[in-house]
Amino acid sequence: MALTADQRHALLLADRTCDVRQITSAVALVLASNPEADLLEIETAFRDAAAMTYVVATNQGFEVVIGKSAWHSALAEAGLSAGENSAALLIGRAGLQRYCIRT
Repeated sequence: MALTADQRHALLLADRTCDVRQITSAVALVLASNPEADLLEIETAFRDAAAMTYVVATNQGFEVVIGKSAWHSALAEAGLSAGENSAALLIGRAGLQRYCIRT
């Protein structure tokens, strides 16, 4: 995997805050500092750790949401199934530098 142990740790520390802005910043920082990283790896790191954070691909980039209910809502809004979201997170690396913050 392209994520380093330090990057995974930073993402999981951000998840503990339950602050969408901090988590989104951590995700953006990992993407900016690691050209081999992609959003699917980041989402997988969250899932492997049973984190509350979910990453959803959007037309504008990506969105970070907290909790499974918010994830389902964001997927429905984006018109994606869970599998389609995973594919979009994997293939959309170049266009996913921008992000949305849902308040």
